[in-house]
Amino acid sequence: MSSATGPIVSIQDVHKHFGNVHALRGVSIDVVKGQVLVVIGPSGCGKSTLLRSINGLETIDSGRVIVDGTVIDSQHKNINTVRAEVGMVFQQFNLFPHLTVLENLTLAQTKVRKRNAEESKQIAHDLLKKVRIPEKAQNYPAQLSGGQQQRVAIARALAMNPKVMLFDEPTSALDPEMINEVLDVMLDLAREGMTMLVVSHEMGFARNAASNVIFMEAGQIIAKGPPRELFDNPSNERMRQFLSKILH
Repeated sequence: MSSATGPIVSIQDVHKHFGNVHALRGVSIDVVKGQVLVVIGPSGCGKSTLLRSINGLETIDSGRVIVDGTVIDSQHKNINTVRAEVGMVFQQFNLFPHLTVLENLTLAQTKVRKRNAEESKQIAHDLLKKVRIPEKAQNYPAQLSGGQQQRVAIARALAMNPKVMLFDEPTSALDPEMINEVLDVMLDLAREGMTMLVVSHEMGFARNAASNVIFMEAGQIIAKGPPRELFDNPSNERMRQFLSKILH
């Protein structure tokens, strides 16, 4: 297990190819408990691949990922152990359309965490309050807005008591007016000390919530540091160009 001071996520010299594309080129980064790491960079730079390598949605070619002391390598060992500790929220909400919000939140609790129905429901109701939609428990996903569906997806991930939360561009599929309602919930989590790795183009969120930001280009981390330092005084020319396009 990780020590109190050691990283809860350690990515060590990770390489990943998709055919001839070298998507991750020796990426190394540590995340300590309670840290919010925001990953930014142009499309196709390896951000989502990096995130998906942490819970084994992508099998790495070499290097290793350690989550709270459990090693994942190119042999894909220990993947279920790690997935039980890592929550993931995707661009698309991935809710079960035929289940109510409450059923979406209780299913994995009873199957994976082996909680009884009453405990699972209580946790689900508490989490719906936390993500600010307690009144939607009996609705089906199709009856919710995109922002509400994404908040249900966050609650579903939290219901498993993860040690780490991964967010892969969680607001990119949302209409502009729904983005803040999701970011507000993520800000709450950050303030409460949840360890988070977030791929996002939302620079306001990065500035307000991130402990550290990494900028990726062509499968490599080419700049990293606290958001104020990186955004206000970017020393890397490529990052300066990128920020000039997205910071207004």
